[in-house]
Amino acid sequence: FVIFHCNLPYPLNKHLEFNCREPSCGALEGEEEAAKLADEDYTVDPNFFDEGYSMAGATGFKVWTGSRLMIETLAWPQSDDCERLKQIQTRISSGARLIELGSGVGVVGTYLSVIGSHVLLTDLPTLVENAIDCNLLRNQTLASMPNDTSDEDICPSWLAPDGVRIGKGWANCASLDWTIPLDEQLTEDQSASVDFIIASDVVFLTSMLTSLLHVVQSIFEASSSNDTSFILSFQRRDAKDGEESTSFTTVDGVISAVEERGWSLDCLAWRPVTVKKETDGVVTDDTSEVFVFEITR
Repeated sequence: FVIFHCNLPYPLNKHLEFNCREPSCGALEGEEEAAKLADEDYTVDPNFFDEGYSMAGATGFKVWTGSRLMIETLAWPQSDDCERLKQIQTRISSGARLIELGSGVGVVGTYLSVIGSHVLLTDLPTLVENAIDCNLLRNQTLASMPNDTSDEDICPSWLAPDGVRIGKGWANCASLDWTIPLDEQLTEDQSASVDFIIASDVVFLTSMLTSLLHVVQSIFEASSSNDTSFILSFQRRDAKDGEESTSFTTVDGVISAVEERGWSLDCLAWRPVTVKKETDGVVTDDTSEVFVFEITR
């Protein structure tokens, strides 16, 4: 396994740890040290034949660029943040109810729980059983705050009975396959108790975007809140056909799919990133862009 570390903002002065199967991709910067694996460290995926498992599911065992920008955007306020983002940041740190889609190893959902949100992390059963569940328990101890009596000491009912207190918030995990109806997988209490839906870098293929937005629509319709919004981080990838690509999700594709449903989209954050690109066996640095969008009904 590879251990991915996340530093928490001041005054917490702690860090989180996550078991992954491969080094992160584009989530480190500057002098941050990356894990290096030899060829023999890579093995056959032990979950390859799991029901419902796919290439998309396999990518969940590593941390991607969009997870970093999502955390920085929601948990590390900047002086030039827009007013809407400041409102979201305040709610995130003050007990907001979140459902995370495509949680992977659980980095974003766990992090937001530590700073004050109550989060239901979801992904395919393989990720829940082999990554998210154990990472929640691992960070329950790392982020414990025994002297903090300012927050709720009782697990919210929609995360009970197995919710885990992590930092200032609570978290739990559940299996959620985007191709199966929502009401067959989550309880009514879980799908109705939502302030924000979040997803980080989960739709690099166009087929995934359609499924994702279908689940988001189901949560919108089930939510007891009229102002539930969807926060999505998205990395523009180097598709040979650019914005005309029919295989890879593009920025224009995201915007069009959102508008077709009659929803609105605003960009909360944007940044250029440097990623590694391999061409004919040669690895070079390449540039890309990552966005954080808020999508509302």
